[in-house]
Amino acid sequence: MSKRVVLLGIDGLDWREVRAGIDAGRLPVLASLLSESAWAEVPVRPCVPGLGGAEDGMNSPTLWTTIATGQHYFQHGVYDFCNLLDGASPPPMFESRHVRSPRIWDVLGTAGKRSIVIGYYVTHPAYEINGVMISDLFGEVTSDLVTWPRDRRDAFARLLGAAGGYDEYMRTTGLLGTELAVRETRESHATGEALGATVRDVLRRFTDLTGDDVERLLGNEADWRQRKLLEFRLVYPYVRDSRLHQLLLSQIDATDWDFATVYYRIIDFVGHGFWTRDLKLPDEQLRAYGGVVDRVYAWIDQCIGQVREKLDDDDVLVIVSDHGFGPNQSLGDVDNWEHVGDVSYGHHAEPALLMVHGGALQGQITDASLLDVAPSLLDYFGIAQAETLDGGVIPGLLNADAPRDLPRVPAYAYTPPSEDGALSADEQQQVVARLAALGYLDD
Repeated sequence: MSKRVVLLGIDGLDWREVRAGIDAGRLPVLASLLSESAWAEVPVRPCVPGLGGAEDGMNSPTLWTTIATGQHYFQHGVYDFCNLLDGASPPPMFESRHVRSPRIWDVLGTAGKRSIVIGYYVTHPAYEINGVMISDLFGEVTSDLVTWPRDRRDAFARLLGAAGGYDEYMRTTGLLGTELAVRETRESHATGEALGATVRDVLRRFTDLTGDDVERLLGNEADWRQRKLLEFRLVYPYVRDSRLHQLLLSQIDATDWDFATVYYRIIDFVGHGFWTRDLKLPDEQLRAYGGVVDRVYAWIDQCIGQVREKLDDDDVLVIVSDHGFGPNQSLGDVDNWEHVGDVSYGHHAEPALLMVHGGALQGQITDASLLDVAPSLLDYFGIAQAETLDGGVIPGLLNADAPRDLPRVPAYAYTPPSEDGALSADEQQQVVARLAALGYLDD
């Protein structure tokens, strides 16, 4: 009988940074897991054949949908951040209704398995599954469609400290707004130790800015480039990830489930904004921000540890990234501190990371693909492989008999959700602004 599986999706988690952090003693949880897990350095480009553009086609919506479906983008339909074929002007962000293929939790639901899906890419609007779904835009849009079941929206907001429910959450602590840092500081907002921190606390934790530097950056005379860097590439993803992480921990305890997944984006964001390895940067910039990436990795390590503590000994923990990171070699020497925040210092690179703890294998595995994650998980749960899958089961990964000797099926039954997310113009603009701050889109 298969046991429960948690899939932690960590955008941009890089093998080189993980190994450096383990060697330096900064990542004790990942060090322990690596010594007891199966792991692979996974090539990325073969998963996105023919795609180009920003980051050489290695964009997150495409790759995370590929991971969850076991299919190439020309089957599942998500090829970029915006759906240029939807007929709207400006084109909408990809939404759950655009995903043409069932994802892991959809297939598991038809087999009676319950799932917890939190913040996974392209899950807005949240839609009916056998279990609980919190969309990737929870806390960012004033929508009734951010959770399934719909009536859980206010309860989840109350778990994050908003006694009045989701509407109060959005008014006081939601992530919508271009002046996040200024607004939170002005209101002396604090969400509580378990739910995140004020902007000042974030900056103290992850940067080496002096107290005077912090007050100057948050004041009316702040340098807008540095404030943009801190708001979009550190404060926003930390607050977002810490809250969704808290919701995951609460749901692991609160409900029966077979499969759970959450998506963290902060490592990708700080990789773009604060990457220093193999780059020549101004000393002042290195003094202020040179430790951000290491400290964020250490925080993610703590999050992984908190999830692991919630699991039983026979549960399976899967950690996967969609790509790694490397320096933006087109920069050359960056000698002008005044332009900080205007450029992306880190770029997506290969390989991606895969680590499986609690399966049947240990040590390095080869020839793994991001396309193989979904097929391997479905096989673990005793579900036959569909002819439409582009990936396959990694032999022996999750159980010694994998792949199971099950007759293949032509395809999995699936009807894409039909509900439009109906983002307001302001909400659409804010989502686009965050992507533009990373260099993915034109603002």
